[in-house]
Amino acid sequence: MLNYEKAGVSIKKADLLTELIREDVKSDNIGMFAGIYEHPAFPEHYLVGCTDGVGTKIIPLIAHDMIETAAVDLIAMNLNDMVCLGARPLFFLDYFATNSLDVEITSRFVKALRAELSKYGCTLLGGETAELGDLVTKGHFDVGGFAVGIVKKDKMLTKDSVRKGDIIIGLKSSGPHSNGYTLVRKLYENGQLSERELVEALAPTHIYVNKILELCDKGLVKACANITGGGIFGNISRVIPDGLRADIDKAKIPVQPIFDKLLALVGEEEAYRTFNMGVGMCIIAENDKVEDILNSCKEYGAFVMGEITD
Repeated sequence: MLNYEKAGVSIKKADLLTELIREDVKSDNIGMFAGIYEHPAFPEHYLVGCTDGVGTKIIPLIAHDMIETAAVDLIAMNLNDMVCLGARPLFFLDYFATNSLDVEITSRFVKALRAELSKYGCTLLGGETAELGDLVTKGHFDVGGFAVGIVKKDKMLTKDSVRKGDIIIGLKSSGPHSNGYTLVRKLYENGQLSERELVEALAPTHIYVNKILELCDKGLVKACANITGGGIFGNISRVIPDGLRADIDKAKIPVQPIFDKLLALVGEEEAYRTFNMGVGMCIIAENDKVEDILNSCKEYGAFVMGEITD
């Protein structure tokens, strides 16, 4: 049975690298969804920074001329991480590396970036376009994003306030978002996923920023986890204090056909370690806040999926 490691991606090595970096830079930021920076010029705030790309999802997106989707995915991978600290995005920069510059495709990408960022009050401050003919395969390009935001120190979301009995709420994903595509592509190339199923899996990543910030302004949220590489359990564990755990009922997660198919192809353990399995964002909140959150997040099909236990 094909898995993520056989497809060419090692989660174990990525986790090891994170630990090595943590030891080298001696930073408490490593392992958080974004980095925080304290400066005397902002005594009541932290600056928050993050960087990410869209991985190998870029390959089928290019093949299907879904350039605008690539722009949305790049923003989502950064801003969805940033908002897990309760931070508001300020500005964004992009890096576009290509074999040979295609003006039409590049301009479409930048226009889509600017249009999407405007929805979140975030400015496209600048970027870099690099022609790397000796490095990037002809007809391909890769992108990276860099975002900076701000959050009041006393409003930043951390795991410190999470307690036993708190409720875990899931917000539905639009599909695999931007993770696990090395495996998705291999399954497609092997004829185990159809063209229709591949295109379904390429849906743009949901961006939860405005909704999460709205909930934060109302004091409804204790912690958030963006469900990306590592799956539900690998990411929600990042916002749970030592001595506690997430008790998640998988049966409560709404069924999406693409994940049913992936589950059948790679098995339960691999599927939940690689994909978001239908959950794009997890919110941890006190029990008396749950109804307000569910009502506010109907557009994302919000549902209770578990609780914090010891």
